[in-house]
Amino acid sequence: MTAHSLPEQHHSRTGGQATGHPSPTPGVPADQAPQTAPHQHTPAGSHPPQPSAPGGGQPLLCLRSALILLLGALAATGTAVLTYLAQHNTATALLAGGAAFAGAVLFFHAIIAT
Repeated sequence: MTAHSLPEQHHSRTGGQATGHPSPTPGVPADQAPQTAPHQHTPAGSHPPQPSAPGGGQPLLCLRSALILLLGALAATGTAVLTYLAQHNTATALLAGGAAFAGAVLFFHAIIAT
């Protein structure tokens, strides 16, 4: 079964003749077509534009999270270097750096405002 799109014929109110114009809504005469409401748009200044990421999507981290992790990494690196210089033991330096990272992230998460 195939459907063919043929122009629908409508009878005008004045002469009862077919107009031959397609109806904007199938099955509804052109005289009785529903009125569409105008499109409503939000004001231009109501939402600030989102910064676009290089890949076209959203950024992986927000600025606050990136700053907290950066400060944690700096604290961990400093602690690991100082521990290695004091004890000349790599395992101890890495463990101290990991503990410093965890403590720094918790500390900066608490003091940096949201």
